[in-house]
Amino acid sequence: MSLPKQFLERMESILENDFSKYLAFLESEIFRAVRVNTLKADADKLNEFLPFFKEPTAFCKTSYYIPSDIKGLGNHPLHHAGAFYIQEPSAASVVEAAEINEGDYVLDLCAAPGGKSTAAACKIGNSGLIVSNEYVYSRVKPLVSNIERMGIKNAIVTSARPDVLCSNFKEFFDKVIVDAPCSGEGMFRKESAAIENWSLENVLACAKRQLEILNSAADTVKKGGKLIYSTCTYAPEENEQVIAKFLEEHSEFEICDIANKFGQNGIEKFAPNTKNIAKTRRIFNFNGGEGHFVAVLRKCGNEMDSEMLSPLTAIPDLKCKQYKIFSEFFKENFKDNIPQNVYIKGDEVYIIPIAFKSTSFQIIRSGIFAGTVKKDRFVPEHALFNTPHFNPERVVDIKCDSDEIKKYLHGEEIACDASFKGYTAVKTEGVPLGFGKANNGVLKNHYPKGLRLL
Repeated sequence: MSLPKQFLERMESILENDFSKYLAFLESEIFRAVRVNTLKADADKLNEFLPFFKEPTAFCKTSYYIPSDIKGLGNHPLHHAGAFYIQEPSAASVVEAAEINEGDYVLDLCAAPGGKSTAAACKIGNSGLIVSNEYVYSRVKPLVSNIERMGIKNAIVTSARPDVLCSNFKEFFDKVIVDAPCSGEGMFRKESAAIENWSLENVLACAKRQLEILNSAADTVKKGGKLIYSTCTYAPEENEQVIAKFLEEHSEFEICDIANKFGQNGIEKFAPNTKNIAKTRRIFNFNGGEGHFVAVLRKCGNEMDSEMLSPLTAIPDLKCKQYKIFSEFFKENFKDNIPQNVYIKGDEVYIIPIAFKSTSFQIIRSGIFAGTVKKDRFVPEHALFNTPHFNPERVVDIKCDSDEIKKYLHGEEIACDASFKGYTAVKTEGVPLGFGKANNGVLKNHYPKGLRLL
């Protein structure tokens, strides 16, 4: 691998005696891992079909290394079903370090493609909220797709400049994740473009932008809450020095211990006047991941003193035609009570986690897009049957190594119980995958065309 001379000189300064170790690992296999989506599956279950869910990585209890001979995991039926997420192992350290609790309100400010948002959703359970923001609009679609694939019901996807979004959420979140755009030095082995685009000027430009994003994020953190900063680069200007400058301007924050002592301590010589800078964590390739930096900052004070924005609970218009049609559909096709937080937008029906008084930013997706009312009938969307939070009346469960699952993922009709009539959920090994429409022992395929295996 050919790397810029200036970069290598800087790495030798950073690593000192460990520099030779770094160079040696550049020639080894790239680290790959998968993280279990605990909303839909567990490691024991997945290990029956993909026998490497045994020993977790050092960074996350639900992250597992992928053996080098395993290929094509993105096409596996259980990946389609959202049972796991393919994620570089050191990237999984961020949400673990955040110590997110069930019911927390979490902001992922630079969220695409969704690795950290989907991991946070596993932590907050059914009662919390995750706001996943992505400013670059071209990256929003894969973010929405991953959140939907993982079956998450309490996520709101937004696309806004960090400063605009954050101005609406004063002291609102328990945990705020800033996985900042960076020079990507830790991704050199995975992405050749990162090497081609590297320069010291870009490093300094990234550091300036990262500090601006952190400054925007600061006001959104509740007193007693945590701001988690991460990058996938080694540059001290983007890591320790960004934290040092942020703390100079925000004395209300302090660096926290990270319980899981993955990787190595932050390097004190790059921020010698910053208290506890060594409590930040660095991951180099010889630590078992491609590269990451993580800092956890606590906002001083008591959560009860925060001036939280009051959200609104969505109250459905029980008299509108769209709600009546949806509720009849839901009663016919699911065993659950009709969801309370139903939101009607024109003829579209959403099951949302929360509504806000202020919407000066663009909401791309809120909760589950259930479907659309068309000519006095309800047409469901993939997300309604892909979530694990509802119990469908009719289910076809297909083995993940069968010819039937291949046919379904190709968009073909498959056989089903002859007594089934109407919309029917499709699962693979018990994990929600999608749906179809049953009639006379045949299930007409409704798996989205954009997700099908060609």
